[in-house]
Amino acid sequence: MNTRLIEVENSRIGAVISYYREFYQISQLKLCKGLCSIATLSRLESGERDVDSLLIETLLERLGKTSNHFELILTDFDYETYQMREEIKNLIEQKQLKKADELLTLYENKLNIKSNVHRQFVVGHRALLNELEGGEVEETIDMLMEAISYTIPGFKVSKINDYYFSNMELNIIIKLIEQYIIKGSMSKAANLSTQVLEYLDTFSSMERNNQLYPKVVILKCKLLIEEHKYKKVIDLCDKGLEKKLGSKKLEFLGDLYFLKAKAIELSQKKRKDEIKSMICLDNYLKALYVYDFCNDKVPAEEIRSHIQEEYKWECID
Repeated sequence: MNTRLIEVENSRIGAVISYYREFYQISQLKLCKGLCSIATLSRLESGERDVDSLLIETLLERLGKTSNHFELILTDFDYETYQMREEIKNLIEQKQLKKADELLTLYENKLNIKSNVHRQFVVGHRALLNELEGGEVEETIDMLMEAISYTIPGFKVSKINDYYFSNMELNIIIKLIEQYIIKGSMSKAANLSTQVLEYLDTFSSMERNNQLYPKVVILKCKLLIEEHKYKKVIDLCDKGLEKKLGSKKLEFLGDLYFLKAKAIELSQKKRKDEIKSMICLDNYLKALYVYDFCNDKVPAEEIRSHIQEEYKWECID
């Protein structure tokens, strides 16, 4: 398949959705479940434009595409609400939580939340705010489960491969894994992370899924280290690093090298193995260089101290 980015007008976006849906052999029912009716999707695919841009983005993302792949012509209302969503995300990232909460309330009131995707956006980001404001973990988990239920009614972990997820849906599920770990529900976190990795493997032809894979690998590897399953950690880190090949982004790269080094180190603690020690040091150094480059000072200093003590390593400029 030609992976060249396709630019289309809104009048043609339905044809693109129809093309990729048929390419991935996804039924209309499965693609639009929890988002809109089959009749609405049929109208969109046939060229009619009577749905808002967030629904279009969500349908595209369930097909493994992002709206960045396309040139969408937005109505004034669509553009205004898009700008509000981006501003809410930025405010949360900058930890301006009060402003983010106020804008989220304004967004909720403006749309008179009738669409499932908008409800999901609001509740999902309220969950993030609750976490960052130090709210109860159980409350955050309840909000995340409510958010996912808007577009995936009756969501079941055991049936993850039966679904097609948007970016928002996948990020909510990944956030659930993080919250289960914080809560100490390790079996739930392990089960959910395993299911998500299997899903990403199953639909690895969707580029977006390969980008998310390293993030889930890191969560899974932290759980596996606690279970002393070091060989699985090494294999998963290698797989995560393979997914990063060709990517210009350094996100997750330092963590993958660090976890691989730690697993190698722990697996050979009881026996002296100079070759493994060199491989271990090599991965620690790769992690250190990534953290240094990204100005991530805390993990960089921890690694620097560790390898100086354990491997007698010194930095010589």
